[in-house]
Amino acid sequence: MKKVHLLNIVLTIFMLWAIMYRFELTDVLDLKILDLFYRVRGELVPNSNVVVVGIDEYSLSTLEVEGDTWPWKRDLYGKLLEKVFEDGARVVAFDVSFTEPGDEESDSYFASTLLMYGNVVLGTYLINEKETYSLYNEKLRKVIEENKTYLDYAYKMKNFKELALLKPFTVYKIRPIYEPFAVSAYSATYEIGSLDADGVVRRVPLLIIEEWANESGVSSGILPHMNMIAAALYLGTSPDEMMLDFSSKVVELNGKSIPFDSSGYMHLWYYGKGPNVFKEVPFYDVLIDKFEKGTFKDKVVIVGYTATAKGLYDLRITPFSNEEAGVYVHANAIENMIKGDFLRPIPPFYNALLLIALMTLLALLSSAKNKMVNTLILAIPVIYILVSYVFFLQRVYVTTFYPLLGFVIVGSVKILTDFLSESAEKKRMKEFLYRYVPDKVAEELISKGELKLGGETKDIVVLFSDIKGFTSRSEKLTPEEVVSFLNVYLTKMSEIIRYKYDGTIDKFIGDAIMAIFGAPVSYEDDIDRALRCALEMRNGLKELNKEYGLDLDSGIGIHYGPAIVGNIGAPFRMDYTCIGDTVNTASRIEHLTRELEAEVIVSEEVMKRAKSFTFEYLGDFAVKGKSEKLRLYKLVGEKLSEENEKVSNVQRGEGN
Repeated sequence: MKKVHLLNIVLTIFMLWAIMYRFELTDVLDLKILDLFYRVRGELVPNSNVVVVGIDEYSLSTLEVEGDTWPWKRDLYGKLLEKVFEDGARVVAFDVSFTEPGDEESDSYFASTLLMYGNVVLGTYLINEKETYSLYNEKLRKVIEENKTYLDYAYKMKNFKELALLKPFTVYKIRPIYEPFAVSAYSATYEIGSLDADGVVRRVPLLIIEEWANESGVSSGILPHMNMIAAALYLGTSPDEMMLDFSSKVVELNGKSIPFDSSGYMHLWYYGKGPNVFKEVPFYDVLIDKFEKGTFKDKVVIVGYTATAKGLYDLRITPFSNEEAGVYVHANAIENMIKGDFLRPIPPFYNALLLIALMTLLALLSSAKNKMVNTLILAIPVIYILVSYVFFLQRVYVTTFYPLLGFVIVGSVKILTDFLSESAEKKRMKEFLYRYVPDKVAEELISKGELKLGGETKDIVVLFSDIKGFTSRSEKLTPEEVVSFLNVYLTKMSEIIRYKYDGTIDKFIGDAIMAIFGAPVSYEDDIDRALRCALEMRNGLKELNKEYGLDLDSGIGIHYGPAIVGNIGAPFRMDYTCIGDTVNTASRIEHLTRELEAEVIVSEEVMKRAKSFTFEYLGDFAVKGKSEKLRLYKLVGEKLSEENEKVSNVQRGEGN
């Protein structure tokens, strides 16, 4: 058991370290359980506030035939804006970058539509490393650095000092949108940020820190994501009014609080596979008015590449798909923000406390050696998974893998140890019991686990048998002859006791035999079996006398009463035996068979409980160790049944 506790401690320390430091291997396994919960829950189809306009293979190929190959001229995007806003769209976000100039006339048309409708967010990409940015042409860097419009939407902040406790998504530079577009629309990055260790998108950043802005002293450089601006516009909040609270770790906008973790990420509550959840309209169909009127009314319209646009690869892995278009990840994130649907993982500190509590419980349970406890150890992980899943349905994720790992490993070792220990104990018990009790009694004891090692007090029948005068008679025999006869005699008597009457042989003392009935297993007919056994032993001795040409006689004493029965002795030498006044009395009764004309003598306690036997009163006798005289009886024989009695009477000529 000490090894189990040591394993518990070592495993707990490892898991606490893994939780606090996000050990990649185990973290991935925990995330896979989260994905499993999504699959078990199934898809939810909300009354969505987001519609996707897909840049798909159909639109790309159709426009190519019409003379506009990819990348499209910007006037197409302007026409798209006209169509969706005329249909009632509230916000449009582009998961497409517009960082370089195109056809002047086309760009001018797009810029004018951006300015006309206002609520448009243009996405862009990131330049993560300073070294990468330094490779840009100097003239291009100058143009990029003069375009600071995107910095106008830097977060307002409170509790700024607590930023030091966070590790937000940090990049060197955001590539700004082409300036004529940037002054006519909102702009921010569309990058999904760091993926989880297994490459699955389960969260998106709400804030991105741009080192260049901070370095240049032009801004705090703490900027919102494109999804954040789109949600703010939908909810009626100006992007430059969004408040970032580093203490509560939320973004506040129009009465809603959007939570983020210590890395500045919002954890997504996935509704299902994107195309099954969000309505998608092909880009080309919007241009030609091939959509149901009202499709875009009061919606956030997000424009981006779909899975069929093979040349414009933007596929992601999500809990519901291995090839999810990135535009659907943004659609899910914006829907979460609007509806207030967020998955809230329990912070590592509280997960660690929960793990300590569960592993302490496991340590306590491991101290008990009980089948019910082992069943409970197996049941707790199942219960924990169910409870964790219920929390998940409430959009709270409690780390599930680590407690399961602890219970499976430690619990399995504990149960295996108990099993091996029990098997070894049963083997020892079998070897021990088979020397004294019938096989079927031994099997019953082992299966029921009723043998209480160490002793218990119970009422039993004690039988003592001894060959009268065997010591003096054996002097005429050689030692080999004595041993040979005793082996034959004791074997025959043992077979009668053990196999015919289910008695337990306590011990052999020379030619004397001590047997008990009612222990270790007690039956209703213990006394009757002991009496029948005594009569059978007498008959067995007569058969041996005839076989060996001897004239031996035995005396048998039987008494009933309480005795201490159990495994008694020293750790290195134990015997299953019984001790107490009942045993001593039975021995004294057996000794009286040498003085009285009786081969089997029983006490009054036996006589009163025997219903199927006849007895002859012998008198009251004083025995050593007893202050009161014992009333003793001679066992005459077993009563005949009515049918047998009639047969007997006929044989004697007493019948008709």
